[in-house]
Parts: sequence; C-alpha cells; structure tokens
Amino acid sequence: MTRGVLIQYEGEFVPFAKQSPPKSYLLWEILGPILAIILISSILVSCYYYRVRQKEKQMDFIIEVMERQKRLSPEEIEELKEKRDEFTIVKKNLKIYYEFPLGQGASSSVYVGFIYGKSPLMVATGLIETQRFQDCKVAVKVPSSFGQDETEQLFREIDSMKKIGYNENVICMLGICFLNEKPVIAFELADKNLLSYVSTLRETILGQIQAPVNIFFSILWQIARGMQYISSKNIVHRDLAARNVLLTDSFNAKISDFGLSLCADLEEKSSSSTPQKLPVKWLSLEALLNKVFSVKSDVWAFGVLMFEVFSFGAIPYKDVVLKDLVEMLRNGDRLECPKAASEETYEIMRSCWQEDPEARPTFEQLSERFREMLKSTTMAYGYVEGRK
Repeated sequence: MTRGVLIQYEGEFVPFAKQSPPKSYLLWEILGPILAIILISSILVSCYYYRVRQKEKQMDFIIEVMERQKRLSPEEIEELKEKRDEFTIVKKNLKIYYEFPLGQGASSSVYVGFIYGKSPLMVATGLIETQRFQDCKVAVKVPSSFGQDETEQLFREIDSMKKIGYNENVICMLGICFLNEKPVIAFELADKNLLSYVSTLRETILGQIQAPVNIFFSILWQIARGMQYISSKNIVHRDLAARNVLLTDSFNAKISDFGLSLCADLEEKSSSSTPQKLPVKWLSLEALLNKVFSVKSDVWAFGVLMFEVFSFGAIPYKDVVLKDLVEMLRNGDRLECPKAASEETYEIMRSCWQEDPEARPTFEQLSERFREMLKSTTMAYGYVEGRK
C-alpha cells in the first residue's frame, strides 16, 4: 500500500492587478501619427518647392543670357521673371523619340516627341485653338552643339516665340524642357515643309506649265498673313524661305525657325552683332550691302520664296557665284520668271525686289492681293470667304 502526504493551504486568493501602460507610451500613440503626417507633408512641400526653384534657376539662366545680349527691355525681363514657370515643361512630361528624327541642321536636330498632360502654351493662352496641345505628339528641337552662335540662335528663337504666342499661320512653341542642363524646345507638329512639297511636284508636272495654282495661292496668302502678324510683334524673321514653312496635310501653312530673328526696334547694322550664317541668296540688297534688316527685307525674301514655289524648288541664282550676286542685283538684274508663274504672279515677285525698301509692298497688301487672286479660283473661293 502506497502512502502519501497531503498539504492543505488556507488563505485568501488575490488575483493580479491589471497593469496600465505608461503615460509616455500613450502620448507617443497619439502624437506619432500626427508627427508622421507633418513629416510627410513637409517632405512633399520641400520637393515641390525644390522643383519650382530648379525651374526658376533654369529660366534665370535664359533670362541672364538674354539680358546680357540686350535681347529684352527691363520691363520684358521683369515680365519674363514673373511668368518663367509658364514656359517650362516638367522633364517627366516630355518624351523624346530619338529613333524618329524629323530633320537635322547645323546646330540642332528635331525629333518626334510626346507631351503628357497640358502644354505650357495651352495653360498660358487659354484659347480654344490651343486646347489640342495636350497629351499630343510634338516636334522637339534638341541642340547638337552649344557654342556662342548656337546659344544666341536658341535664345532668339525662345524670345520670338514667347512674343508671338499663338497664331494659326506660325508654328507655335509649346514649351521648354531642360535635359542635362540644356534647353530643348517643343513645337507643334506639322507633316512636311513647303520646299519638299513643291520639289515632289517637279517630276509629276515635268513638261507641263499648269500647276496647282489654287494651292500655291492659298499657301502664299497664309504665309503673307503669318508674316503680317509677326511684323505686328516687331519681329524681323531674316530666314523666310520655303524650307522654313511647314505644311499640314490640309495645306495649312505655318512659318517656322526663328533662330535668326531680330526685334525690329533693335538696330542691327554691325557685323559684330550679325550672325555669321545668313541665307545669302534670300537677303535683300540693303542687307547684303549694309547688314540692314527690317520687315522690308523679309518682303524681299518672300519674293524669293515665291520663286521657289513656282519653280518647284529650284535653287535661287543657281549659276551665280556669290561674289557676283551683289553686283548683279545693283545692276537691276533679278531672278527670271519661272515657267509655272503667270505674268501677274511674276509682277508680284518683282515688286518684292525693288531696290528701294519703301517701294516694296507690305505683307498686308500681299495678303490682300493673294486673297483676291484666290477668289478667281472657284475651288478656294469658299475657303477664303470662311476665314476672312
């Protein structure tokens, strides 16, 4: 038989008391989320203002260069500083497709691009016509070199495009973006240039005198209207040529390439302030002799552009040596009448090449002249009346 011992304890059972958390723990439980929200908000605000300041620094760089070159008046400098954010495209909102080049020049290349969201031009103007410039394909001009001449041309273009804003017959600047501290310019996208268009007609119309004059007159009318608007902004283009007029599929003409443009209220007569690369065969006599540029020298270039159109892209003064060009023009010799041009059309060209600048027609007169000529073509009559 097994024996055991039984022990009995007599007393009162007291349960353990529930412990309360420390007061400091409760404080952090309340303040922690609040501090986290404040911290996150501070970071977001700091990032926003950092991006804004970066934009300001980038635009300050442009403003500083323009100011040094005396490209803008003090009032315009202040206006540009106030509106510097209007021009800038955030880097993430611009995509450049380098595999799809549109063209290449001596100092820059142009590629197809895409703007995500609203373009700065659309926001700045608020026009119905600019509402299409959002989430859209664009043309992006990327500098390939950035020397003194190239820098000056780039800032001339930015300055001129800022003043022009939006016009249906001028290619518009949608904004500026900075890639690796260098500005690239986003423009509205067109389909082709005027020179390539008329050149493609050369073979199809070879041996024929008849040309699509209604289309030619419509294009020239639009160019004259665009140049009338440009001159109203006190801008001299200085590089008006068929290669610098872009066309849409519906033959809307748009003047482009303002890299050589000049403010009309700034006299530019000395060789030191004149760009070395100028389109000699499109220059007026006074520009060749004295480096004097005005809206009247643009009218001369318009006459040469007319020659390009009606000769289907022929090179002006093809058989003339450059050193003989000035003497030829001083003697009164001018480009011959293209076979596709009528006497009336050639008379307009000749009027643009008057030696006396004041004897040349204005762009307003040229616009009205082509409008009247368009009226005589039944295909374009309704189009002209609709866009009075």
